[in-house]
Amino acid sequence: MTPASGTVNKITGIFVSNATGSTANATVAIGNNATFGSATVTAYLAYTISVPAGATLIVADKTTDIYITENQSVAVTSATGSALTFAVCFEAIS
Repeated sequence: MTPASGTVNKITGIFVSNATGSTANATVAIGNNATFGSATVTAYLAYTISVPAGATLIVADKTTDIYITENQSVAVTSATGSALTFAVCFEAIS
């Protein structure tokens, strides 16, 4: 997730759900540019946290202030194929 030019995204929630029958690990990070694949991680919000089968991990909610500028990205990954789904909720501020 990368903000549009001239905006800042306020993250209001990051949720990781595991709908499979086995535990999988989740990582959520902030990178230093809009093309996260080549970015350097500047902060981990969650690093290889185990999400049990049938559970949801709340990485951030509206009590956490996280702002992402147009030259940053939020990336979410799982080491286990398609075991996890991620939802990021945000408000775009211009």
